Amino acid sequence: MRQKMFTDPKIILNDDLSIRSYITFYYDGKRFREYNGKKLKLDINPNYSKTLTDRKRLLNRLCFEFKKSLTSGWSPYEFDNQKNISLRDALDIVLEEKLKSEYSRTYKRDLSSLHERFINFLPPSILNQYVKSLDSRYIENFLSNFKSSNRNYMNKRRSLSVFFSEMLRMGFASKNLVLSTKSLKTKSVLHQTYTKDELNSVLNFLKAEYPNLHLCCLITYGCFLRPHEEVRLLTKKHISEDLEQINLSGKENKSGRNRNVFIPNYIKIELAKRINETSDGENNIFSLTNEPFNNDYFRTQWSRAKSIMLKKGIIKKDQTIYSFRHTAAVNVYRKTKDLDILQQLLQHSNMIVTLNYLRGLGEISDERLKDVLPEL
Repeated sequence: MRQKMFTDPKIILNDDLSIRSYITFYYDGKRFREYNGKKLKLDINPNYSKTLTDRKRLLNRLCFEFKKSLTSGWSPYEFDNQKNISLRDALDIVLEEKLKSEYSRTYKRDLSSLHERFINFLPPSILNQYVKSLDSRYIENFLSNFKSSNRNYMNKRRSLSVFFSEMLRMGFASKNLVLSTKSLKTKSVLHQTYTKDELNSVLNFLKAEYPNLHLCCLITYGCFLRPHEEVRLLTKKHISEDLEQINLSGKENKSGRNRNVFIPNYIKIELAKRINETSDGENNIFSLTNEPFNNDYFRTQWSRAKSIMLKKGIIKKDQTIYSFRHTAAVNVYRKTKDLDILQQLLQHSNMIVTLNYLRGLGEISDERLKDVLPEL
């Protein structure tokens, strides 16, 4: 007599309703996870529940129905889940995968927000149909809500395209429907850089009034690190003992690659003071504890400092905390005229990104490209 081919289904429940729950079992040694009753042609959707009690009730029912079917000889291989998945489930699966990946907090936040808005926009009948049955008109109607500016529209279109390109990769969809929607031209936003005098004035003010922000802006300028994540999260262990380098792993910077940054002498002087205040390598160089300041710490600090600096005439309206990085990029380019060096310092993925970066700063225009045309 053949041994039992499957294990009894069991419930995997998370008390957080934003995280999907499911039942799981093994069939012929392969693990299966079931989030709803579609494979059994039953309308059981625990993850649509608004309360934990209702979710538990539906999970128990789902568990019972799968055990009954398995006992009766049903096989999970009878259903091709890759080709027959609802739009709602596909969107949830893509979001869940993205949230587990090594993306920035802001990127994950934007995807989560768009996911919620798209889910709320579509009627249940559309969400419950197969992905491949979706009409692109629903996507066009959804994106039309973001036409307050061309940039806003294109940002939302790009984020939504992430979901459908992943569905295509996973086999849930046959094409990326977002690519068939209308694209709009966006104008480059020029970032106001600092002159040498402005740079000194701003840094002198911050050093006297906002020492943490001063050090953050100094590192952003001299080491090309991004302020709100890469700089804010720096600990003593990231800085070499001789204060020559900052060393970040691929998980600790936007490029995703290990990054070693040389530290200019004017930053070494300021860093030495901080480093000497703590003996614990895990301590953050700003909070001087194992816990860094919150995500918006430097945004809040900058907002307060900027309002004062604007009144004093130290700073212009369009100059920001990122202007330190932009100013550094322009200064290096003017000094070297070497895009390869600048690309390495900025940790851009390729030269085109660096070139567009300089164009966005107004440092390179199409008119200036005439100067490099070949001569005969």
